[in-house]
Amino acid sequence: MSAAGIQRARAVIDREYARRLTVEDLARRAGMSTFHFIRAFKAGIGQTPHQYLRAQRIARAKHLLETTPMPVTEICEQVGFESLGSFSALFRRLTGESPAAYRTAHKRQVYVPSCFLRMYRVDQAK
Repeated sequence: MSAAGIQRARAVIDREYARRLTVEDLARRAGMSTFHFIRAFKAGIGQTPHQYLRAQRIARAKHLLETTPMPVTEICEQVGFESLGSFSALFRRLTGESPAAYRTAHKRQVYVPSCFLRMYRVDQAK
C-alpha cells in the first residue's frame, strides 16, 4: 500500500471537492489500480474515496450555510452536487436536518471589525 499515494489522493479531494472526481482519476494520481486504491484508501483513511468526498462536500456546505446568506441551490452547486434533490436528501440523512433547517439552527454571527463599521458609518447599536 502506498501511503504517499493515498495522501496525494486525499489532498486532491480536499482541494478539488467541488469538481467531478472519479475513483479512476484518483487511483491514477495515487499510482494504483482502481480496486487496490479503494481498498487502500479505506484502510488508510477509514472511508471509501466516495464516502470521504461526500463528507468533504457536506462539511463545506455546512460551513457555507452557517456563515453566508448564499441560497441553498447555489451552495449545492458550489460544493459539487449536480442535483438539489440528491444534495438535500444526503444532507438530511447525514445531519438529521434539511439544509434550510440546519441554517436556521446553526447560523453564526459573522464578526465585522468596528473600524470597518465606522468607515462605512454603519450604526453599531443595531
